[in-house]
Amino acid sequence: MNSFEFKNFYILTIQVILAFLLSSLIIILLGASPLDVFKNIFNGAFGRPEKIVKTLLIFLPISLASLALIITFSTGLWNIGIEGQIVLGAIGATVIAKSFLGDTALSPLYQLIFGVSFGSLWGLLCGFLKVKFNVHEIFGGLGLYFVGSGAIIYLILGPWSKEGIASTSGTDIFNKASWFPTFSDLNIPALPILIVSVILILSIVFLGFTKTGLKLKATGTNPDSTEKFQFNSGVYIFIAFAIAGGIAGLAGVFQASVFHHKLVPSISGGYGFLSILIVLASGKRIIPTMLLALFFSAMIAGGSQLQLRLNLHSSLISIILSSVVFFWLVVNSEVLKTKLNKLFLKDS
Repeated sequence: MNSFEFKNFYILTIQVILAFLLSSLIIILLGASPLDVFKNIFNGAFGRPEKIVKTLLIFLPISLASLALIITFSTGLWNIGIEGQIVLGAIGATVIAKSFLGDTALSPLYQLIFGVSFGSLWGLLCGFLKVKFNVHEIFGGLGLYFVGSGAIIYLILGPWSKEGIASTSGTDIFNKASWFPTFSDLNIPALPILIVSVILILSIVFLGFTKTGLKLKATGTNPDSTEKFQFNSGVYIFIAFAIAGGIAGLAGVFQASVFHHKLVPSISGGYGFLSILIVLASGKRIIPTMLLALFFSAMIAGGSQLQLRLNLHSSLISIILSSVVFFWLVVNSEVLKTKLNKLFLKDS
């Protein structure tokens, strides 16, 4: 390990310790023991094989949303509408699951095609608004997210309502033929895990080793370079949104057909917004992003055990998880990292 790598690792270790110490103060103020809280979170996320599977089910959409965001962030685009693209992917999967195709063995394949297509088209629409009408992607993305959220409510209460009753709890459970196949008695989602692994590898290759990926990053780093090297930045904005929307749409498919097995109003789970924090905190680097995504997936999965084990109110669990996210962002700021470098590594 060279000196530069050691410094990065050393500072990262200090950051993690600071984040946990600051989060522990919040936990103490809430009347709980930090040691008990983090111990139960770990056991709730990894204590038994079935809990590991639950953590993986949460990790799948978060990791996909994070990879989608890295694509657009690398192009200099604030894809705040990632939640909407997840929502449209879930709607695309439900279109298949609620049709006659939902009774066939190929239903999961059709769901993948429709979900990715719906998410990609929703991303392209945001790109179209930016390129053709100069609508900032933040406003366009949020607007499209609200449209998608409204569409889900309409579909659940209307065309896809439960038999004999209109309920916001979601649609009827999908036909089992529409569920993604699982492995062993633990219902391990082998196919989704394989798909995410392939997308992870392709993302690394695409952004780091292909001409198109390098041009995407050039567009984000210095838009003026597009004129110098004579390529159309608008085209690469469309490419970025199409790819990111498709990956986010895939996250929606997994939420609908792997996790919930139905369409629910909060199908995105807030994972898109969480992924924005994860990607920014990791400096838009793929491997650190995946590690942080796994960390927060474990926090979410294990946090559900705190109410049962420590008798903490459910609202306090959200505060604890939010404080960990907040303090991680604080200690990961460039200002603090610079001060830590000066304080601990001045003699290196």
